[in-house]
Amino acid sequence: MRLSGRPFLSAALFLSAAVVALRPVPAMAKQLCEREVLPFAAMAAAIKADPGTEVTRETASFVEIQDPKRLMIWTLVKPSGDQPAAYICRRVVQEDGQVKIHLSAECVGRTLNCDGVIGRILSEQNRAMAPLRR
Repeated sequence: MRLSGRPFLSAALFLSAAVVALRPVPAMAKQLCEREVLPFAAMAAAIKADPGTEVTRETASFVEIQDPKRLMIWTLVKPSGDQPAAYICRRVVQEDGQVKIHLSAECVGRTLNCDGVIGRILSEQNRAMAPLRR
């Protein structure tokens, strides 16, 4: 039996590639605004620990943190009952000579009600900002 030559080499390469493809790959951590998404308490503590950040509002249900160095505003909604923890990050950027705000959101935990939580927070914040737009 001949174990060298092109047919053997091709089969060996194919099997090697198959073994590599089947190896378990560690799950990638979710990212939001260049930050790993963590459970609520850890996420809030990590953002608050960044130099220059400032808690601008904190209630029983959420915390809002400004990061002027990175031009970001975070809204972190605490989990409650069926409601998952929800994080909203707004980043001010300049694109094509215009100032824009990029909004990103992510939920942690049971995400079934995620869209509702994010939508409610954005709606409340838009209502609060309406008088400033006039």
